[in-house]
Amino acid sequence: MGSSRNNVIAALTAALLWAFAFIAPAAVKPASELLLVTGRYSLFGLCGLYVLCRGWSELKLMPIRRILFGLHIGFVGYFVFYICVSYSATMDSGFITAMIVGSSPITIAIAGNFAEKRLAWRELVAPVVLILSGIILLSASDFIQGEPSDGSMVGVVLAILAMLTWSYFVVRNAQSQRTWATKPDPTIWAALVAMGAGGGSMLLLPFAIASTPDETFAPYPLFKIIMWCIFLGVIGSWWGTYIWVKAAKGIPVPLVGPLLATESIFGAILSLLVEQRIPTWTEIGGCLCILAGLGLYMVFDVRNSRSRDSGRSGGGSSAGSMERPESSDVPVVT
Repeated sequence: MGSSRNNVIAALTAALLWAFAFIAPAAVKPASELLLVTGRYSLFGLCGLYVLCRGWSELKLMPIRRILFGLHIGFVGYFVFYICVSYSATMDSGFITAMIVGSSPITIAIAGNFAEKRLAWRELVAPVVLILSGIILLSASDFIQGEPSDGSMVGVVLAILAMLTWSYFVVRNAQSQRTWATKPDPTIWAALVAMGAGGGSMLLLPFAIASTPDETFAPYPLFKIIMWCIFLGVIGSWWGTYIWVKAAKGIPVPLVGPLLATESIFGAILSLLVEQRIPTWTEIGGCLCILAGLGLYMVFDVRNSRSRDSGRSGGGSSAGSMERPESSDVPVVT
């Protein structure tokens, strides 16, 4: 990818591509959210199927339990995750959905800390309090503005479920890659995960089509949703992840977290543009709390990473600490 500057630009491009997922559900109306999700991941799954066919000899060497595990986390971490995101964004606001989902590094840190301690628990208290305060402010925004609705609360709950679902995917995927003696080929593994998302989508695609309003199949709405599915499934999910993985190899580890966080920032900005409004003061306060919590967590994480590096260079590392991940190992949101 060339210089570090070019890598950062490429990573930001990938984050921007992923951010369009937050505005797509509103953009394809009157098409249903389910049709968007199944269309997107059916195409994503076909990309994975193509890769698996080309790497069939390597796939045959993989134990069946690992294949099933890859399909499982792909279904949960991509298909179920985006179902929650899509319905949340249309029931409430893409801005709120993007910010809540963007706080997932904290839930990932908490879950990961139980398995492989990376931070002292006391260092997670302040970031968690800030994140929870931000989510509460975002959840209460409609009530404070005097416009409460059942849909907005359901949207917040779905955004939280999306955050937890993505955290499950990241932690379980990272644990498997660290504990397996024989690591799977990254391309084959990515294709398996894509097939997990695509398999569920293909099964539900006929139902999604049948439950979609008739006006969706007029020429322009149909063309619009097909273009969005292609953009999200092929350009956003597959190509966006590809350029991120390539770019991340040349990015210093301390920059990876902030660069990943830009996806939610891009998503929030795009959502406000689509909704043609400015955020309320309550939403701004919630957003700032979440960003402050993420920033504080990243400061602690970078400091501890440097301490472990110093310990290893001085003759060893403290017992029980986990290895510092390379930038290319950090999971991405697609």
